[in-house]
Amino acid sequence: MSFSINKILVPVDASNCSTVALKAAISLAKAYQASLYVHHVIENADVAEKVKQESKHLLGDSAYQYTEGKGNVYKEIVAKALDISASLIVMGTHGSTGFQEFWLGSNTNKVVNSSKCPVLTIRDGVNRTDFKKIIMPMDTSFESRQKVPVVVSLASKLKASVHILAVSTSKDKEAEFTTGNYSRQAKDSILDHGIVCTDEKRLGGNITNTTIAYAQETDADLIVIMTEQEPQIGSFFLGKFAQQMVNNSPVPVLVVPTRDDLIKTDARL
Repeated sequence: MSFSINKILVPVDASNCSTVALKAAISLAKAYQASLYVHHVIENADVAEKVKQESKHLLGDSAYQYTEGKGNVYKEIVAKALDISASLIVMGTHGSTGFQEFWLGSNTNKVVNSSKCPVLTIRDGVNRTDFKKIIMPMDTSFESRQKVPVVVSLASKLKASVHILAVSTSKDKEAEFTTGNYSRQAKDSILDHGIVCTDEKRLGGNITNTTIAYAQETDADLIVIMTEQEPQIGSFFLGKFAQQMVNNSPVPVLVVPTRDDLIKTDARL
């Protein structure tokens, strides 16, 4: 199983986090030589013109396609991603204009949960968009391993290091064994690609809080998770911890959709 990015969709508005998201998308597009699609859902004509001009200024001589649409914002974004067969959506997670409702709370989660491709969410205040240090939490769920090819691809293209964090709400022997086994497999796969990789274990407590704290301690600039985290505990919507991560992490979060066809098959990394 491999991963690549050839088309990036960036929903934009007039907010600061939208600007940061666009900068991140430009960097990723250059690293992957991917096509860049910038899309604005119109709710106010004056704002739409401002967004278009600011996006044009920020993009400079970068190759891109700029489009506009109307209607339900999250449905419009998801539909646009499907229409262009996007490999990645990059979006801010806090808006200050007509996207206010979209970017906050459950509507952000709707986009991430409905997307067929990974979604990179970036909060306001993020300064680094080159993503040189990636945190990859590994929990007890089988799905947790599905993000390894994505992380390998990103680290290879961005010349980044990977830091595996074994996490679980439980400290029992089974959780320790499972997360340790998954982490070793992931580390071996990552090292095989010539990528700098470390691993650490922090079991017990809230997975989201543990991961965010570790990311901040290590000065990381990207966390990669799955849409479901430890579903046997009782998840909802994105999954309890995935939803918390998207809503609360000050570090950019890349959410990778779970592939149901891989859940029943213990595929090699």
